[in-house]
Amino acid sequence: MKNWRNRILLLLLSCMLLLFAGCVDQSGAEGTENKAEVTAANITAEAPEKAEVKEEGGEEAEAAADTEAEKSDTEKKTTTAEIKTAAKAEKAEETRIIATSAATCEIMNKLGIDLVGVPNTTVSTIPSRYEEATRIGTPMAPDLEIIKSLNPTDVIGPDTLEVDLKIKYDNAGVPFTFIDLKSVKGLYDSITLLGKKYGKEEEANALVTEYNTFIDNYKAKHTVTEKPKVLVLMGLPGSYLVATNKSYAGSLVELAGGVNVFPSTEKDFLNVTPEEILQTDPDVIIRTAHGLPQEALKMFAKEFSENDIWKHFRAVEDGKVYDVDYMIFGMSATFTYPEALSDLEPMLYGE
Repeated sequence: MKNWRNRILLLLLSCMLLLFAGCVDQSGAEGTENKAEVTAANITAEAPEKAEVKEEGGEEAEAAADTEAEKSDTEKKTTTAEIKTAAKAEKAEETRIIATSAATCEIMNKLGIDLVGVPNTTVSTIPSRYEEATRIGTPMAPDLEIIKSLNPTDVIGPDTLEVDLKIKYDNAGVPFTFIDLKSVKGLYDSITLLGKKYGKEEEANALVTEYNTFIDNYKAKHTVTEKPKVLVLMGLPGSYLVATNKSYAGSLVELAGGVNVFPSTEKDFLNVTPEEILQTDPDVIIRTAHGLPQEALKMFAKEFSENDIWKHFRAVEDGKVYDVDYMIFGMSATFTYPEALSDLEPMLYGE
């Protein structure tokens, strides 16, 4: 009897536990549903407010974004410019240029370009800008060992020496540039070339503009109907050559309005006998010199006084034989060409 009573109590106790669990589940479910409803209500209520804020601040936000984008682009451009400037400066620092002739030094000086090597010369003057530069020997025979020791990035000289020097530069493994200095036009073409190569376009353009202005004014003042025929002789120690229109001294004659009696399409100097020269019958004979100019001029004096053939030249008979300043009537075009043209005027056209 006692066991049955215990069993009934356990059964009642289990039923009560089951009823209690059911109440808890129902309450929890209802709580979850209530929370979901509250959250949905809150979102629904807040959505219009957020939409209104976005609508009111949209234009300002977009403007701010555009400003930031423009600022970013500007910063990128500035950074790019700075990188280019730095690269250009670095390139300039690495540049080690040698000029092998006085005329080339003058060009580099006009362009404002530094040199680490310059030629030895007793005839011409090297710009004071290059007083500290290393001397590398004469233009016609530069010292390759000295040149190599300077680690040049470019060795620049007149193309009249290209035949003799190119193979030597190749064998020495040094970079080189030969420029045209056989005429005034060639001089300024070379200036343009070097200006572009070394970032000196502004300086080069200014020089070219100055040249064009001078030539236009010069031609306007010197219009002649009858052009004098001119023989140009280039004196060397012990000999002489005829300077054609392809040489600098010979080209100055044509620039001044005369006619060079020995025109050429290729060669700048010719070896011609006095008998062959006589056939051209020049109105004027101009003598200049190269190498050892004083000795060359003495040679001319002896040649014209002792060689009877020269007495048959009409220019000699008329007293129209002139020795010109070898400093401005040399092998290479220089910035003294206005002086050279001024000197030629009375020789070609009289006082």
